[in-house]
Amino acid sequence: MMGRVFKRLFITLVVLVIIVGGAIWGLLRYIAPDQQLNLNYSPIDVKQKALDMVKELKPELVLTEEDVNNLIKKHLDPIIKEDVRVEGAKFHLVEDRMIADLNVTYRQKIPAQIRAEYGLKWEDHQLILEPKDLSLKSIRLPSDILEKVSIPIDLPADEVISIKDVKFETGQIRVKFHMKLPF
Repeated sequence: MMGRVFKRLFITLVVLVIIVGGAIWGLLRYIAPDQQLNLNYSPIDVKQKALDMVKELKPELVLTEEDVNNLIKKHLDPIIKEDVRVEGAKFHLVEDRMIADLNVTYRQKIPAQIRAEYGLKWEDHQLILEPKDLSLKSIRLPSDILEKVSIPIDLPADEVISIKDVKFETGQIRVKFHMKLPF
């Protein structure tokens, strides 16, 4: 009689271990990144782009989504929080918001894909990213995990041009200038 109780208890424990193990495996597969992303970037000389714009007497500079990706990756600190590291990223401009797809690892062992949404602002030659939303696939996370990010935009000195207006559009940022011509 006692042997049957131990046998049933053992079988129950084995089944529970299999169920819990399967649930953990399923969760890890669910949060794993769907696409390969990296932090590689091409240097972009925004100052030269702006000076070329001045030479052509065009009063606006367009930063494409690719330009913004390169600028952010250049200034990105890969450590989000103590045990969370960004391994790859891709950024999308959608009007006055930026959507960041990030491949991260937790404690250098658990890969995951997160999506962060930031509001965009322009202040003193800097692109400001303010956290709005954060999710791990379809699981919402508190956005206060993220911090406000400032990306410096190196523009020519104010004696040549001054910023008149900045428009955030889908796929690009348009910076309109007031040119101070010497004649």
